[in-house]
Amino acid sequence: MDGKELLSHITSLKDNLQKYLETKISYYGILAFEKAVKVLSMFMANIVFLLAGVLALFFISGAISVYLGVLLDSYWQGMLIVGGVYLVVLLVMFAWRRRIFGRAAIKILLGILMDEDEPSGNRK
Repeated sequence: MDGKELLSHITSLKDNLQKYLETKISYYGILAFEKAVKVLSMFMANIVFLLAGVLALFFISGAISVYLGVLLDSYWQGMLIVGGVYLVVLLVMFAWRRRIFGRAAIKILLGILMDEDEPSGNRK
């Protein structure tokens, strides 16, 4: 093998390595974009469900407070009871917030971000 042929192989190897690195960088960019889209879509879906749940809870709370107001002959007492129940629930959730929300959020995000890089045909 003469010097020109060796130089040609080294140049070819350098070009192939450069193309490989560019392809790898592009792949990881696409993979990061895919994971960001998954997180964003899950976030948006959860926001829609949360808003629907809050709206339902709002109407159910109103109905319960009116019902209790009729039973007690005082609407403000019915609303005060319902508000007190929500305050107790809020305080319990505040006291246990890390245990309730922290672990669940970490598990969900790790499940998305640590998803094995499988070909699209083998994904669940």
